[in-house]
Amino acid sequence: MRFSSRQKMILAKLLQEPKEITIREIADEIEVSTRTVHRELDELEPALGAYKLALRKKIGIGVQLHGEPESKEALRQDLFQTTPGDFSPHERKMVLFCTLLGANEPVKLISLAHDLKVTTATVSHDLDELEEKFHQYGLQLVRRRGYGIELQGNEAAKRVAITSLISENLNEYEVIAAIKDSIQQKTHQRINSVSERLLGLIEKEKLIVVEKALRDLEQDLPYPLADSAFIGLVIHLALAIERVEKGENIQFHQEYLKQLVDTQEYQVAEKILQRLETLLQWEIPKDEIGYITMHLRGAKMRNAYGETHLSANVELMTKVKQLITVMEEKLQVDFADDQSLLQGLLTHMEPALFRIIREMRIRNPLVEQIKKDYEVVFAALTEAVQQVFPEFAIPEAEIGYLVMHFGAALERLHWHNERYRALIVCSSGIGSSKILASRIKKEIPEITALRNISLFEISQVPQQEYDVIISTIPLPNHQEDYILVSPLLAKDDIQKIKGFLKGIQRKLSPKRRTVRTETAAQTAILQLKAVHTYVTEALGLIDRFHHGVVRDTTAGLEATLREICEDVQATGSIADAALVVKQLLDREKLGGLGIPGTSLALFHCRGDQIEVPVFAVYQLPGPLRIRSMENDWIEIRTILLLLGPQKINKEALELMSEISSLFIEEEAIRLFGSGEEAEMKAYMAKRLRDYTSNRIRVEE
Repeated sequence: MRFSSRQKMILAKLLQEPKEITIREIADEIEVSTRTVHRELDELEPALGAYKLALRKKIGIGVQLHGEPESKEALRQDLFQTTPGDFSPHERKMVLFCTLLGANEPVKLISLAHDLKVTTATVSHDLDELEEKFHQYGLQLVRRRGYGIELQGNEAAKRVAITSLISENLNEYEVIAAIKDSIQQKTHQRINSVSERLLGLIEKEKLIVVEKALRDLEQDLPYPLADSAFIGLVIHLALAIERVEKGENIQFHQEYLKQLVDTQEYQVAEKILQRLETLLQWEIPKDEIGYITMHLRGAKMRNAYGETHLSANVELMTKVKQLITVMEEKLQVDFADDQSLLQGLLTHMEPALFRIIREMRIRNPLVEQIKKDYEVVFAALTEAVQQVFPEFAIPEAEIGYLVMHFGAALERLHWHNERYRALIVCSSGIGSSKILASRIKKEIPEITALRNISLFEISQVPQQEYDVIISTIPLPNHQEDYILVSPLLAKDDIQKIKGFLKGIQRKLSPKRRTVRTETAAQTAILQLKAVHTYVTEALGLIDRFHHGVVRDTTAGLEATLREICEDVQATGSIADAALVVKQLLDREKLGGLGIPGTSLALFHCRGDQIEVPVFAVYQLPGPLRIRSMENDWIEIRTILLLLGPQKINKEALELMSEISSLFIEEEAIRLFGSGEEAEMKAYMAKRLRDYTSNRIRVEE
């Protein structure tokens, strides 16, 4: 069916919005008057009937496209079967950008105009407007008579531009659908021509090869990846292969590469590269390992309770707790007992800061809706991150994801317990899935068990383990009934879910109810075991706590640490003092360990030579000058030593992280700086007791 360019823009906006949108919002989006939008909607209504779709208009609220997900998908496919003449100005510029990025030699202006079916003057004007965007990526547009048009820049800049264009203009499910479509050898249906152009920068066959290689190595990944991060990694690797094949090799900073070699992500990156070389039967330059490692370290993790790397997270724990405290003051709420918020923020902030430092862009398609629906929280958090992380320019996309964590925490204050089980399919990462789960708990108390999964995992979950699938994205080729909702759960979404639950209420057999009871019993046993582990690990840390005095600091930091570690080795807690000293010094080179505004330094690491978790305090006879966590120089008189084994259970790691976070409090700074051992031990016992009690309540 034929639609005008303006009608396509209106329909695209309606397909994108899961709930009502005002005529004014549509008009502002496509830069026309509200009268024009009304006229176009009137003309569209008869055509929508052919798709079994209708426009629902509510006075004072807005308009919504109503119909089954399959009908909307059919419209989407037809809508985006465009010809070059149908391109909007924005789409036309994206096609130009794609063409220039994919070209290996200069392109003639008249050739570009012919391809887009517009005049050379239009193309020239579009290129003028694109120049600023080119500069943002470190690229330069060269235009010379008789030579043509060329986009110049280094290979790293071109790759960043390509991946950014794909992430900004395609959503995850479009890429997933394209890959799955080819894997299942089904007839390919055209989607948006701009999308085709974007994906055309990477051969689909390479996307399939890379996706298969990553699936084969999924268990080796250092942590589960969100769908968006997994798809981002697929695109990154496929693009790298495509560019290398064309002779476009990349150079990685060798000094920085040395810092990455010992990380878990680097080891996985090596395996990924070896697997791809085997599948493709040709050699890939080793510099690519560095970029794969960077992508893994900057990826968003799906689960909030993955392993926390102590050696990298002690300072971050302090910052995250400060962020929570600031938000408590701004919102006038108490998040003290919400361990899910703390762990969720830690899980998100580590890769987020890595992305910000390395200028790696992230896409958050919900940010405008989040700003609108959580205006107060967004404004408060924007101020809070500036206060707690003044050294970083944190973009709105990242703040949007952080708002979801705090929004989920606010929703958890009103949770209820009821009786249905749901699978939640989200592609935007942990924040959106957690806030959706929280809103479902609040608005639909009949649902008590919620499990967040990715699109790829649906087929792996047995049907008897859930009653309903709730998804924020269309599920291509999925045969079973599911409910498509907004990640922020609109009012209509709530009614859809409640209606569905009423329909299945009579279908729940006694056998399925028994399965649910058995699952609850197994969960209770696991919770009891976790409680036992928390208590055991807390008692162990308190029993092994040691307060000592260093004899001499005149020989410098290394000699001081050697004396301390040899003292700890005598207790049997570590196997090799020299190796621990080296590890502590290596850690100190990566960033200061002095606690700002105090005379304390927190030295910490994890390693195979450490037998059990250790926390010890050593007073110095004279001052030592070291770098602080804010990277200036301070004099310290107390060294706090926090050591953990490389292989450590989640509960012990949480307790050690809790200890590391104590030193933003004045009482802890005073006690551990000049107090008696008995006072320190009593204080630590009380804090670990409180933390363990809170965790027990959370486990319940």
